Amino acid sequence: MRNREVRIRRTPATPGDFEVVHAEVPRLTNGGILCRARWLAVDPFTCAPLGNAASANVRPQPGDIVPALGVCEVLESRHDVFAVGQHVVLDCGMREICVSDGHHVCALHPGQSPVSTALGVLGPSGMAAYFGLLDLARLRAGERVLVSAAANVAGAMAGQVAKIKGARAIGIGSSREKCDWATRHARFAGCVDLHAQNLGSRLRQLAPRGFDVYFDNSGGELLEAVLLGRHVAPGGRVILNSVRADDPAELLRQAGYAPGEITVLRLHAARYEQRRGEFLKDAIAWYGADRLVCREDVAEGLDNAPAHLIKAMRGENFGRSLIRL
Repeated sequence: MRNREVRIRRTPATPGDFEVVHAEVPRLTNGGILCRARWLAVDPFTCAPLGNAASANVRPQPGDIVPALGVCEVLESRHDVFAVGQHVVLDCGMREICVSDGHHVCALHPGQSPVSTALGVLGPSGMAAYFGLLDLARLRAGERVLVSAAANVAGAMAGQVAKIKGARAIGIGSSREKCDWATRHARFAGCVDLHAQNLGSRLRQLAPRGFDVYFDNSGGELLEAVLLGRHVAPGGRVILNSVRADDPAELLRQAGYAPGEITVLRLHAARYEQRRGEFLKDAIAWYGADRLVCREDVAEGLDNAPAHLIKAMRGENFGRSLIRL
């Protein structure tokens, strides 16, 4: 049995800053499982340059394996719960073969079909949008919701959950193609193309009284533009789902919001893991009824992983970036 993995050579900027190397197959110990990756998620923020992320102190360093969530098949098991042939979701790293002690491993739900959805709309990003809107923001029917990065997994999920719950969702996208997909397929009521339209003017046209909820997947300059433009209505909620370490307090003050007029909440998706079943019950039913869609951007094999990583880091991907092994 062979094993290969993708490692970081230096601070990533080009595909050559990653390397695909041969590695030993890890040894299985009592209580563990040996797994083969079938699908790997490409999350560009895991390799972001230091200082850009809220958790910059845990960014991977040169020589480290690229972090990755994966859907894996159990090849050997010495675990009481997971059996040979079962598919599981775990943080396996960007490698072909991995071992796990079974902690933080989830069995693939039968409703997560095709299995790639466990890394997308029916996975952690979809769950973040679900609880971010329904638990943190306490979304109500009839409210106006603004969603940045509307064509990515969390953004598309947020817009679709808003519509399902009777709210009106407006997206922000980085191209006409992404905005067209958000309105035609993800059923957003509208979408603003950042590179072809004036953001402030279009948002005022689409929501003259402002938005009740801003689901922020971007942070940085876009968060600044939304807040300084006073596009969040008084009493509104801002849900931060970006890895950037943004603190909007000063922006709110500069925009003239009174203290407490806008509620800002940072989304920590891991805190909802114990409620994963609640999410899957709703999301699988919605997906099966064609009320949820998610676009995938798939590369084949580890050899194409470095280029796919850089593509996602540059924001050139369209949909959930995945590697199929």
